[in-house]
Amino acid sequence: MTQATEGGPTAEAVDQVPRPRTTPRRAETRRRLVDAAFDVLTEHGIRDARIELICERAGFSRGAFYSNFTSKEDLFLAMYEEQMHERGERLRVVIDDVLAGNVVAERQSLRETVRQIGTLFMEPLVPDQRWHLLVSEFRVHALRQPRLREQAERAQRRFFDEIGDILADMLRRLDITLRVTPHDAVSVLAAIYEKALERALFEGVDATTDDRLLTEVLPEVLLSLIVRED
Repeated sequence: MTQATEGGPTAEAVDQVPRPRTTPRRAETRRRLVDAAFDVLTEHGIRDARIELICERAGFSRGAFYSNFTSKEDLFLAMYEEQMHERGERLRVVIDDVLAGNVVAERQSLRETVRQIGTLFMEPLVPDQRWHLLVSEFRVHALRQPRLREQAERAQRRFFDEIGDILADMLRRLDITLRVTPHDAVSVLAAIYEKALERALFEGVDATTDDRLLTEVLPEVLLSLIVRED
C-alpha cells in the first residue's frame, strides 16, 4: 500500500473519493499551487520540499492542497504536463515563424537544411538545468514505485508524441521524411539534449558554454534519421 505523504492521505484513499468538478476558482487554486511548487521543488528538490512550504508560497492551506493533489508526486506530474505542453507550443510557433519567413534557403544542401532543423528543434527548449535536475530526481524516485513509474512513463510518452507530430509536420513541409517513427526520433534527440544538460551540471557550467552536442552532434544524428522525398 502506498504510504501517506507528510501526514496526508494515501494515494489509494484519495483515488476512491470523487474529485470535485473543476470551477474557475478551483482552476486558479491549482494554478497557484503548481506555480509555487515549481519554485519550491527546484529550490529544495522533490524529497526535501515540504508541502507546507508549497502551500505557504501559494497562499493556501494543506486542505486546499489535498483537495487538488494526492501528493507532491501528483503535483509534480501536473507541473510536468504543463511544462512540456508549453515547450511543445513554443516549438510549434517558432517553426511556423521560421518556415513562413523562408529562413530555409531553397538551394542549400540537405546537410545545411538539417543543421537548421536541428538547431530549430532545440531552440525553444532553452537549457534549464534546474528543471532537468528536478526531472532526473523524479525519474529516479518513480523507478522505485511501479504505479508512479507508469504515470511518469505515460506523461513522457504524451510529450514525445506531441513533439514527434510537430517534428514530422515540419519535415513533411520540407519534403523530408523520417526513417523511424517520430516518437523514436524524438527519444533519440531528447537523449542528446538531456546529455548536454547533464554534462553541464557535472562540470558546473552553463549548458550554452559548450553546445557542440546540440549544434553539431544533434543535427548529424537527425540527418541519419531522415530521407528526402523524390
